Amino acid sequence: MKQKKIFLVALLISSIFSGYFLNPENIGLSGSGSILYNDFRSINPACISNHKGMSINMLGGSFGFGNDFLSISDYNDINGANFDDPTSTKYFPKSDFLGLFNNGFGINGQVYLPIPFSNFVYNNISFSSRTYFWFETVFPESLMDLTLYGNQFNKQYNMTFENSIDLINEHSIGYANTLGSFSYGFRLKYIQGLANSKLKSISPNSSYFSTDSLGFLGKAEYLMSQSIGGSSIALDLGIISNETFNDWNFGISITNLFARVKWDKNNITYNYLKNSIIDQLPLRNNEKQYFSINLDTLNAINMINLPANQIYDFEKFPIVEVYDINNIEFINVIYNEIGDSTYVSNYGKIISTDYGSYLIESTNIPDEVLDTLNADFKEKISQYPVNFHLGAYKEVDENILLTIDLSTGFNNSNQTSENWKLSTGLVFERFEKFPLTMGFSIGGKNKFNSGFSLGYKQGPFQLTYALGTRNGIFIPSWRGLDFSFSAIFKIN
Repeated sequence: MKQKKIFLVALLISSIFSGYFLNPENIGLSGSGSILYNDFRSINPACISNHKGMSINMLGGSFGFGNDFLSISDYNDINGANFDDPTSTKYFPKSDFLGLFNNGFGINGQVYLPIPFSNFVYNNISFSSRTYFWFETVFPESLMDLTLYGNQFNKQYNMTFENSIDLINEHSIGYANTLGSFSYGFRLKYIQGLANSKLKSISPNSSYFSTDSLGFLGKAEYLMSQSIGGSSIALDLGIISNETFNDWNFGISITNLFARVKWDKNNITYNYLKNSIIDQLPLRNNEKQYFSINLDTLNAINMINLPANQIYDFEKFPIVEVYDINNIEFINVIYNEIGDSTYVSNYGKIISTDYGSYLIESTNIPDEVLDTLNADFKEKISQYPVNFHLGAYKEVDENILLTIDLSTGFNNSNQTSENWKLSTGLVFERFEKFPLTMGFSIGGKNKFNSGFSLGYKQGPFQLTYALGTRNGIFIPSWRGLDFSFSAIFKIN
């Protein structure tokens, strides 16, 4: 029990201090230094073929937070503005303001922590252990519509919310070597899913609110999922040139190939935490929580004369979500007099969704019956960032390097985007004790990013800080920030 308590404390510390950007230099170059460094700071695993001696990341972290709807410039435009009078000197139409929230409005963030002293490179072999924490929440546009225009008669407001949280450890071992005019490298990774949670509406139009001549009407149907314990194997592959082409060095890499985190019972985390945590949770493995609120014709008379339990209906029960129920033994098909069919479960309700799935109430389903379901029903797979990088750099002046990187994601998970991103940056090494980087990028998840880092070297130690911006280069257009720091010990 004592060991488990220590383990849980370590997980808590990791989740608080644990991101997407791996080091300050990457933020400072806005992601354009994929082949620039020959230690754990390199995205391309082939780069450590040129590493000599020992490099250790003693301490570090990265923290980021952003939104997708409001910048400092937008705030300045609406601060003190008149939304109703076109003749006002600071008139800002409500429709223009509402246009900022066309797809809802979301906030997101990440934290990253390389576990102290567990990230190192010795000659051409590397090892790393890192913790990632991602979250994203999306609110409906209707909330802002109600704020600006009030509750409009006979208008239905969509109340769809989404939320996701991921806490993951990533462990890797890498190797690189030189083969003639190029070097190759790989990193084999074990991705340890610690916790995953998601909240979503059961259908695109299942949550709404409206007002008519009789009163207020509304309904909200949501699913909340929880998963403890997941795993995946992934692979980083990379090649770099050992010869320059017109003074340019090139490299290409794919990171997290084959990564898909499977949340099930067959992993180290689930089995280790089963007795201390998982068995104490309200939901069983990969059950989901269904809850709904149904508001039927609320008006002043009902509010005065009816008790609260008659004004609205509230339901909450665990479910399992499946996509094929034809072969489940405890589900039967009943036909009415006109031939329409209905699915009926021996253990409770069945709710169909617009996504083609069925929600089966599982409150009374015994464990042994739940375990007879097809394995596809008992596990959940979540996407993991998979990225492609084509990087290059050259010395454009004495101790000044120009970096360029073209990258894209294979999915849209956890701050990764399938949109192409072009990054470029400059590395200034003229001041030996104060390495400096700056860069910017176009595309990807945000339209524009920029970054800046500053380091201090003293003997084998280097301390580096970095600041990155999201969705803008200049302060008025920023929609988020990333901050990172690291302390490195390196001997040749």
